[in-house]
Amino acid sequence: MSDGLASLWPLLALRITTRRLVLAIPDTPDLLNLAEASGDLQPAGQPRYQQAYLYEPSPQRERHLLQRHWRVLAHWRPESWNLQLAIRVDGLAVGLQNMWAADFAAVRTVETGSWITRTRQGHGYGTEARAAVLELAFAHLGAVEAHTSYVDGNTASERVSRKLGYAANGRRAYAEDGRRVVEHRMLLDAVAWANHRMPGITVDGASECLALFGLRAEARDS
Repeated sequence: MSDGLASLWPLLALRITTRRLVLAIPDTPDLLNLAEASGDLQPAGQPRYQQAYLYEPSPQRERHLLQRHWRVLAHWRPESWNLQLAIRVDGLAVGLQNMWAADFAAVRTVETGSWITRTRQGHGYGTEARAAVLELAFAHLGAVEAHTSYVDGNTASERVSRKLGYAANGRRAYAEDGRRVVEHRMLLDAVAWANHRMPGITVDGASECLALFGLRAEARDS
């Protein structure tokens, strides 16, 4: 059944493999694991992830997670897409890595975001997961820039970005629950990515997905 669906929707066969991780569109076991994992993200007092739904009470949080998964697939268009991948460690989904873009064929720019359950943090999985989607973006889709952001106090996210070669790219302030939050933007261009490229990453199934990303096989590097 999955092979048949992948022939119609090739994103289902997309796999990115690092030294310790496999990233793929979540299947039903992944979604169940992610729903459970989303309830244990960080100790109290730490800066929040920028996905507000992760802090909703149960079962709204779990239902929102499922709805987001179904929504990004249902609303996918070559001109506007959001690739949401389960981060699997030893076959178990422990977080999500997102990469999204608008008008990618012309702009060749992506943005990324992620979360990993608290018990799996501190092992470098976040760095590997980000490096995995950057490999897809730059090496297989012909991206020229990748953007990300972190809020004041989220030093783990900042460290991941700097380790992978991102540079500061401005900041903005906004209100959240009546308090001021400062968001720092970061930018990675193709040259910096190549200089910090993580070895040992393989991407399977990307060529079959090019049309869904708004690309033609012969025009990917144009």
